[in-house]
This record gives sequence, C-alpha cells and structure tokens, in this order.
Amino acid sequence: MVLKRLLGSKWSRLFSVVTVLYNGIRALIRGNRGVGALLIGVALLAYRWSPLGIAITILMHQYGDEIRAWAMGRSEPTA
Repeated sequence: MVLKRLLGSKWSRLFSVVTVLYNGIRALIRGNRGVGALLIGVALLAYRWSPLGIAITILMHQYGDEIRAWAMGRSEPTA
C-alpha cells in the first residue's frame, strides 16, 4: 500500500518523466536517434506509469553501453 502510494505520487511521476527524458535527450545528442526516440516515447508513458520510467532509467544506467552499441549496429560496446 505504501509503495503504491509512493510510486503514484506527483513527485515520483515527475521524477520518472524527467530522468527518462534526460536519458532520451542525451542519447539524441550522442547520435543514437533510435534509442533517443524510444526513450522520449517512454517518457510520455512514464508520467502515467512511473514504475516503467524508473525501471527504464535503472536499465539505462546498468546496461546503457550495451543498449547503445546494439542500437548503433556494433557487436561490442566501444571503450
């Protein structure tokens, strides 16, 4: 019950949108148009479902290099 109330709060939803949007814009600036467009689309959904945005943010921080390498068509991330 507390977790549901926490994830449904206005600040949690706003945090979710801002972090996913930040990652999306950062990906666009770095030239990853596919990942950037996907993240900006997820940011639109993240306000409604804040756990989705939080999960995507965690995944991007954990596996961001592998996701970007896959999107750019490289088999291994560059160092």
